[in-house]
Amino acid sequence: MPEPVSIDGMPGPVVADPLGSASPSGATCRGYYFPVTQQEGSSAVHRVFGELCAREQLTSDTPIQILLHGGTYDHVYWDWPYQPETYSYVEHATRRGFATLNVDRLGYGKSDRPDPYALGFPAAGHVTRQLVQYLRRGALRVRFETVVLNGHSMGGITAEHAASEGAGVDAVIISGIAPDRPEPEPEAETETEGPMDPDAGEDPFYPFYPAEQDPKFAGEAWPSGYLTTRPDTRAAIFLHEGTYEPAIVALEESLKDTLTVAELSAVRSGPDSSAPAPDVEAPVLHVLGRHDAIACGAAGGDCAAGPAAEDADYIVPDSGHSINVSKGAPLFYERTFAWLAERGISR
Repeated sequence: MPEPVSIDGMPGPVVADPLGSASPSGATCRGYYFPVTQQEGSSAVHRVFGELCAREQLTSDTPIQILLHGGTYDHVYWDWPYQPETYSYVEHATRRGFATLNVDRLGYGKSDRPDPYALGFPAAGHVTRQLVQYLRRGALRVRFETVVLNGHSMGGITAEHAASEGAGVDAVIISGIAPDRPEPEPEAETETEGPMDPDAGEDPFYPFYPAEQDPKFAGEAWPSGYLTTRPDTRAAIFLHEGTYEPAIVALEESLKDTLTVAELSAVRSGPDSSAPAPDVEAPVLHVLGRHDAIACGAAGGDCAAGPAAEDADYIVPDSGHSINVSKGAPLFYERTFAWLAERGISR
């Protein structure tokens, strides 16, 4: 793996694991910390973790995908440890000749956790655009000529914002987010938010709660405003009965991460912050799981029955919201590589 260099007077990425990372994918991987800011002109520098994986010698001709996870996940979503030959997108992509930069978005995983009320999608898009610039300008000693953004759920909205800022990417893949997201009527908002608990009362965050109340994150010195899923709710939120293996449920709970109040509030408040950016010039592939109760709540959780059936480019059978941990994951991966190849992006 290449060693990082500084660019534009900024300190370059720092190697996080000098001996390399042990990835479920079996590819050769190394973790880096990338210095980033949350907005243009800011002097506050934060670190974003990204794991670079490949199976071949990296050159400028190697196409690279920046992988962006959704809320309450981290980079493990794209490199799932259970049966990686089936579920790890990193394994599938690197075997196709792609390099992957599998990112913990700012506020998640191994990345820094600044004020969560300031970590909305505009900030996430700005951070991602900086990662693209690092790859384009040779900060890892390779000037990647082809860069693809691949985002799931909140990571897909992040990809939209990054592309709308002129990130200069060659393609964008978005899963778990409906292409057309009209503002919900006030009385119908809960229908598009996923499962709700009748005993939750007026809790505006259900099924999420403060991360410090969860045993996994108790004692973390993070600012208030980071949330996570309540115990035993993830299957109802992100999966769909009959489309996942039972072992996935325990892993979902043990590997879960957090999300920020800013991102959750933007998703639940309509399209002002989360709607597709109108000026994304790169080609975009929109993919949904057939039984996505979050993206297709208004259609009773069946994405093949509502407007998404016409708007989405591909609907994955045997899948809930989190496609990568559903039985339909390999179909999603194959459709992704075929779509990229149709646009001349392959190895």
